[in-house]
Amino acid sequence: MVGGKDSRASLNLRVDTDKFAILEEMRTTGFGLATTMRNRSDVYNEVLGYGLQTLELKSSVGEKDFQRLWRIINTMNLDKLNLKQIAKLVGVEDDS
Repeated sequence: MVGGKDSRASLNLRVDTDKFAILEEMRTTGFGLATTMRNRSDVYNEVLGYGLQTLELKSSVGEKDFQRLWRIINTMNLDKLNLKQIAKLVGVEDDS
């Protein structure tokens, strides 16, 4: 890890325009008169964090199983899942 917990590294990077548009749209929060823009660094760090967790999952389950899991997740209707029951099934405490 570079620096301490409170330090950040500055970098100049090039991002595909489609991805940049999504990231910039994620900065907008609230609605109506309460609409505001989140800090760009905070949004990018959040997205990088989820990306790193995804890469960690891919590494732990392997390429083939990760691709199968990714395909399943992206084709299913997540609204139909009972997440409380799934959490109970796998032994994870449900926070909601």
